Amino acid sequence: MERVKTGIVGLDELIEGGFEKGSLIEVSGGEGTFKSTFALQFAVAGIRNNEKVTYISLEETEESFKETAAALGYANEFAKIDFRNIDINDVIQSMKTFVNSSAGAEELAKKILKIIDSPSRLIFDTATTLALYSSRTGLKPVSGGKWQFISPTPGDIRVMLYYLANELRKKKECTTLFLAESGEGELYLPEEVLKYICDSKIELKKSTLGTTVPRTIIIHKMRHTLHPLDEMTLELSKKGLTVNKLTG
Repeated sequence: MERVKTGIVGLDELIEGGFEKGSLIEVSGGEGTFKSTFALQFAVAGIRNNEKVTYISLEETEESFKETAAALGYANEFAKIDFRNIDINDVIQSMKTFVNSSAGAEELAKKILKIIDSPSRLIFDTATTLALYSSRTGLKPVSGGKWQFISPTPGDIRVMLYYLANELRKKKECTTLFLAESGEGELYLPEEVLKYICDSKIELKKSTLGTTVPRTIIIHKMRHTLHPLDEMTLELSKKGLTVNKLTG
């Protein structure tokens, strides 16, 4: 089985050399848990291996990522990443209006996929944002000749994410990282859906173990891979993220 290195110091040794090539990986966590830094290091590892890397950012600007990359010493590698800062509103405005929110959600996924070429590594930052914006794809008529947005149901979001996953699986040489916000409530539904869709699920947390280990990482599942199930420390230095097993 061919593996791709994660770029995270200490992680590859724990997962038999890296992620399975062509797999879908969910990286979930709340704010401030280093999700984007994790994704950036994954992207940089691809560039250093002479791979084509596409980073789809639906929130942060390229300038923000460029600053983070420079602070970690990745400025040269970042310049070679195919970074796409996509305004979902612009994408939606190019679409026709749907009175069926499920059809609108799937069409949004198709529009996003058309932007992607054929990278070896692909990052969606974040799948949560993509799912939430799908509420802008459906309209229904109301009294007075007016229209209102149709809020996507959990089923609509599943339709979109399953469609994305199935299309990406056809790109067998492409390893895809989905970032997702974790939490409770319908706003965080994509994280709940992705853990079943993806081949791997990694959770990044603000630790309750004490101030000496403020961030931790848990590998919940990784198909075809023997991996630890315990909570491990995730430390950020000037060289990037490092995973360490807890001792004692």
